[in-house]
Amino acid sequence: MENFATRTIRDIAVESPATTRVFEDYKIDYCCHGNTTFNDACREAGVSPVEISKKLADVLRPDETPAADPTLEVLIEHILGTHHVYTKHELEQLTPLMAKVVTRHGEHHPELFELQTIFEEICDNLGPHMIKEEMVLFPYIIQLERDLAMHTAGPRPHFGTIVNPVRIMSIEHEAVGGLLLRMREIANQYQTPDGACPSFTALYARLADLERDLHQHIHLENNLLVPRAIAMERVLMQH
Repeated sequence: MENFATRTIRDIAVESPATTRVFEDYKIDYCCHGNTTFNDACREAGVSPVEISKKLADVLRPDETPAADPTLEVLIEHILGTHHVYTKHELEQLTPLMAKVVTRHGEHHPELFELQTIFEEICDNLGPHMIKEEMVLFPYIIQLERDLAMHTAGPRPHFGTIVNPVRIMSIEHEAVGGLLLRMREIANQYQTPDGACPSFTALYARLADLERDLHQHIHLENNLLVPRAIAMERVLMQH
């Protein structure tokens, strides 16, 4: 069995994406706090490193060979077409569903009012965040990659260096990660109460799905896209 003890959660997830299923099951943060070592992450999650190592071994095939790294443009297309589209759709659809469930069940489940407040804060954060990525950060990264391939250097961006918008993006990711954690706590790990109606059940199931997708979404940006883009910019600045 592979020794994960001193490796970071980020490195494990990047090298073998299948491991993120285990991290999700045990609520180990691989997107916003991926630089935590495996043993420390297990300790923070209250689970045994030995147990999680066995679970990771189950999802890893000995003959598994990592796929070739996609270009950053392809990775961005995937993030936009898969995660941005899904997130926007779910935020839009979940807003009236949340209101419906709060109206019908809030009297007997007052925690729903706090859940709604936090969900609205997530919507308020993610909407502008994704627009900034789509209008500023992602086009710049695509141009960086093209410039590097052509051995040319384009004009300096108004934000100076990619490190500046990335710093803001990381803070915003951290904030959303904290809100997702708080929502899960308020919703009792998305376990619906006895006698919950179909709308109540659907709300919790879709919030849990949204959380999983956002974890993957943020992981791809924080741990794959951004480090490679920063490295590309540094290479170009040396010429």
